[in-house]
Amino acid sequence: MVATKSRAVTPDTSLIAETAARLSVPPRRIRVALRAAQQLSDVELDVVDRFAAFAAGGASPARRGAVAAGLLRALAALGPTRAADPLAAVDTPLDEAGAADATLQGELEVHARRRQLLQRCVSAADACLRTGRSRQALERLRRDGRVLALRAGNQWRYPEWQFERDAPGGIVPGLAEVLARLHLSPIGTAFWLLQPSAALAARTPIDALHRGQREAVLQLAIEQGYLP
Repeated sequence: MVATKSRAVTPDTSLIAETAARLSVPPRRIRVALRAAQQLSDVELDVVDRFAAFAAGGASPARRGAVAAGLLRALAALGPTRAADPLAAVDTPLDEAGAADATLQGELEVHARRRQLLQRCVSAADACLRTGRSRQALERLRRDGRVLALRAGNQWRYPEWQFERDAPGGIVPGLAEVLARLHLSPIGTAFWLLQPSAALAARTPIDALHRGQREAVLQLAIEQGYLP
């Protein structure tokens, strides 16, 4: 007997992220497992369970791949279940579960990119050594928007790629002028400086500044300074 499907409940995004971290698996696997638990009948879920047992029983990757390919062919033979219009999904609003998935994916991506940025940052003490300034002078530069800093807990971290050993004051020439034209958050500014641009021959703005292309980067900052 096929069990009646229950109404899908939107999973808590923080719970998904926490579960994925504890199990060391991608969040997508947790979302798929939850969707299967919510939407598949007992008979359908039994197929998934038996395939998992088959995989766990020591079946070779080739045999597992063959079984999976067979299941996919069987599903494909049933014919399309959605409109043939390839753009139909674009105009279809996300349901609650889909919106939650999209939000979670966006949050995880932002957090991952932020962690990557912070890995290339130095402490305020290190930034003082690189610029030859006191802690108070460096703080004034940060408040005035003449040097970039990212918040990490209760500390400021300074991206190391904005420093240049032989430049006056230890900061890449032109950075202060560019920062003044970018009306973005600190993290948004960091992303912008590291994003390759066709206007800079596929170089990143910070790389172009290190190469002395101040005017080109400044013009790009003026054009894109209010990006969302």
